[in-house]
Amino acid sequence: MRTLIVYGTKYGCTRKCAELLKERLFGEVCLQNAKSYRGSLKEYDAVFIGGSVYMGKIRGEVSCFCRRHSKELLKKRLGLFACCYTPKETEGFLETLFPRELLGHAAYVTAVGGEMHYEKMNVVYRKLFQSLKKIDGFREGFQEPQINLEEIQKLADAVLNKANRER
Repeated sequence: MRTLIVYGTKYGCTRKCAELLKERLFGEVCLQNAKSYRGSLKEYDAVFIGGSVYMGKIRGEVSCFCRRHSKELLKKRLGLFACCYTPKETEGFLETLFPRELLGHAAYVTAVGGEMHYEKMNVVYRKLFQSLKKIDGFREGFQEPQINLEEIQKLADAVLNKANRER
């Protein structure tokens, strides 16, 4: 089985999640940044697409990849993931990130958590988070986000199980 994992990242967390996903898959697995991917999907049996989310939007290169390869993706085993702090149970959130036809076709769609890389953030984002932490009550409910390894495993399993059922 040949698998492609395409990702879009700003600070590197989505790449880390893609690498963690790759460790859970078998066969030949290719990891590719959506910004630089120019090939065809014909040679792949399964495709995973993931991106980081900022201000409620998934990375632009991930959206472009989905639009550019939409017809091909609908013929593949597909898994979609977002690196963000919004729980996957948040109603309607994941539906705003990926095209509707891909959401309906995917074996699994999930949010896999993330990590804060304050040292890599630009001044505006750093100041924004510093300001939020000073708001009364914000700090009480705030937890530093973490990568959800269980969701990454579920994503891998869902696409692999679909592959096994099709054999």
